[in-house]
Amino acid sequence: MIIRCIHHWRMSILYFLGGQDPFQGGSVEVMERAVKEAGGSPMVLILPWGLERSMAEDKVVKLDLAFRGLGASKVAEARPEDGAEDLRNAVSSADLVYLPDGDARAMMRSMRSSGTKRLLQDYQGIIVGDAMGGAVMCRHCVLPPDQYSSTYTMILGLNIADFGVVPRYRREMDQYVVESSAGRTVFGIPEGSALLYGAGMFSNHGKVFMIKHGMRTVLTERRTPIPL
Repeated sequence: MIIRCIHHWRMSILYFLGGQDPFQGGSVEVMERAVKEAGGSPMVLILPWGLERSMAEDKVVKLDLAFRGLGASKVAEARPEDGAEDLRNAVSSADLVYLPDGDARAMMRSMRSSGTKRLLQDYQGIIVGDAMGGAVMCRHCVLPPDQYSSTYTMILGLNIADFGVVPRYRREMDQYVVESSAGRTVFGIPEGSALLYGAGMFSNHGKVFMIKHGMRTVLTERRTPIPL
């Protein structure tokens, strides 16, 4: 499905994954498209900042193999402690930035303290976020119930996109997601699905739901102009 939006938020292309192994099943098609749009043999930068160090290291090894299997020329990892100049060079030289799933609060703390939040706001390449890695790309990051809250809550995100996304979306989440959509548009992305946004255009892989002003719409193959 493609939706033409009346707003042109930025020129980069954003991929929001619903929470899945992006290199298995039909999700491979999404990653193949991302790699192709990044130039076919891109330099990939991985920011696993929502994961504990050992988990991040394992994730980077797996992603390195997977991206190289799709034709990436180089896969690198950056850490929040790398320093401002190194981080700036890493982001500016990357054709594709990948944000794995993880703790959204930890991601945002690292993004703010390292200055990477501004670097990603100004970035003009491909950004792929898996699950909460995609959720933090939005102005407000919608968080599911956790140790801090018994209901859905919101924290400030990277402010790259002016809508919200809820990965691993299921119908039983409707009550909370509808409440979080007050005054904003929120997309529910089930596991295995993906939402793509760039140059004012939306498209989706698999079933994606749009919740706006409390109304839930299933995105279909019909092209529809829908303002956010």
